[in-house]
Amino acid sequence: MRGSSPSLLRGRWFHCREWALEKLKKCLEARNSPNGTQSSASTPPGILVTGGPGTGKTAFCTEVVWPQSEAGRAAELAPRCLAWHYCQQEDAGSVEVWRFVLALVEQLRESPLLPPSYSHMLASPSLAATLEPLHCQRDPDDTFKRAVLEPLLSLASPAQSVCIVIDSLDSGCSGLVGVGTGMTPGSVTNQSSSIAELLLRHLQLLPSWILLVCSARRQNKAVCKMFSELLFICVVYSSMFKCI
Repeated sequence: MRGSSPSLLRGRWFHCREWALEKLKKCLEARNSPNGTQSSASTPPGILVTGGPGTGKTAFCTEVVWPQSEAGRAAELAPRCLAWHYCQQEDAGSVEVWRFVLALVEQLRESPLLPPSYSHMLASPSLAATLEPLHCQRDPDDTFKRAVLEPLLSLASPAQSVCIVIDSLDSGCSGLVGVGTGMTPGSVTNQSSSIAELLLRHLQLLPSWILLVCSARRQNKAVCKMFSELLFICVVYSSMFKCI
């Protein structure tokens, strides 16, 4: 079983988008109340980084997980990254919903940010069955709910909020005309046919201590409409700088 798709820009120089890193850090901090408990009533459940091709969306998401710049290291976002996934249009496997779910589970299982009790829950016979590839292919929503959401919701909130980074959320979703039409977080139809649809359906069920950080091209109106309740960070191309 392949793991989560990494970023092709890992290790590349990052510059001129430091303000976006600071914005993300403030959003993470806003989900923590002064006494260390999560308070998300006035904060969005996530961030959607938008922009045209080549404006630095993937570069930003890569810098969050694998910082190369001084600003990226100073922001200290990487230690608070619970999991990551980089969708790639040219890699069909990276946009398959069931592969995304199983890879996410493996990252959570190995994350030092979660207590051992998460792995112990996955070892139970009822949950182990949902992690079988054939079951996840048939019903990725069920695996996501039972192996990701429900175990995470049963855990005590950590001292600091964390984030899950998913880049190029619109990859594999561009052909789904009307996906965002009449669909709201928590709505139930058939099983999810894209990673974007999966996340939208369960957005309200994410623990308050997890901030979803995604990116998508602004030209994909359907995806932007689907996630309209997220905080939008728009990056634009500058003739003086190019984020790579």
